[in-house]
Amino acid sequence: MDFDIPVVDNFDPVYMAHSAAVSYNFTGLGLYVALLEPFIVKSMRRVIDQITDDSLREEVDRFCRQEAQHYQQHERFNAAIIAQDYPGLEARMAKLAADFEGFLTSRSDRFRIGFIEGFESYTTQGALEILSSRVCDHPRTDPRFGDLFRWHMLEEIEHRNVAFDIYQHLYGDYLYRAGMCWVAQSHILRFMADCAKIMSATDVRRHGQRCRVKPVEKLVTRLMPWPKRLRSMMPGYTPHKYQVPDTVAELSARLTQQAVSAT
Repeated sequence: MDFDIPVVDNFDPVYMAHSAAVSYNFTGLGLYVALLEPFIVKSMRRVIDQITDDSLREEVDRFCRQEAQHYQQHERFNAAIIAQDYPGLEARMAKLAADFEGFLTSRSDRFRIGFIEGFESYTTQGALEILSSRVCDHPRTDPRFGDLFRWHMLEEIEHRNVAFDIYQHLYGDYLYRAGMCWVAQSHILRFMADCAKIMSATDVRRHGQRCRVKPVEKLVTRLMPWPKRLRSMMPGYTPHKYQVPDTVAELSARLTQQAVSAT
């Protein structure tokens, strides 16, 4: 994809639906996945030779290539955010990078694949909700960020089964998978909350009260993930049960036409 990138000098932190709370959540997600997705690719590549199902091995390879595209695009957008020089953000991102490096050097393959599956089981649900809400199409959403996240949410839905299938294929331990849902989802939600706190405090001083996250918005942000989190940890959970609306296929076709290349 060849997205239009925000300019550093006129970056507006409230870019999604004219809501500071919503915008900081998307910003935190974009910063997180730019570090998560290289970890995903490395972790999947380590176990791909253990996969005895040829079709699944091909899906994992496609998944890795798709994730590599994601983080490269997010890095381009994140450059405008990081350039705003938020006090404390660099240190928080360094801690996140250290977490993933530690997972690669000190944890087992089962931990890493379980972590990825726990993350994907949450973001698949989130992607369906986001596309259904049409927040990326909101008239007060910066179309550059709307385009980026619309594309990313589509691809989360496209590869929704892969992490679950490889976990089941290699391990299949329900209780461990449920525990890793808790670990992975807590990890990203803590990071997103930290980013919102860091950025809002600075942006209120720079841009005024429109950048303040109200107490009720903080409460909603804490409560909204719970249905998705609990659903992902249920014994009968599988992404194969999701009913994907026809609009997803239409969006896929439209974005494919806009792609610089499609392989």
